[in-house]
Amino acid sequence: MTLTVTGLFTIVAIGLGIWFKKDSSFRKREFIAVSVFWILVVATPWGATAVAKVQDVIGTGAKTASDTVNSVSNK
Repeated sequence: MTLTVTGLFTIVAIGLGIWFKKDSSFRKREFIAVSVFWILVVATPWGATAVAKVQDVIGTGAKTASDTVNSVSNK
């Protein structure tokens, strides 16, 4: 399983949307500021390195879980 940058960005955007929707005290300026921050983080070289690390961790976790399920179901 490979998580693309677009997929990771979508997951973060959905999480932020849910968080801001549940918090009745948020302001639209805060939402815009946080959204722009995440866009800049993902669009910079440092952000790309961080995204690669997250992809590696999630991919490794998904592979381990899949291997565990397969080994248990084969018994």
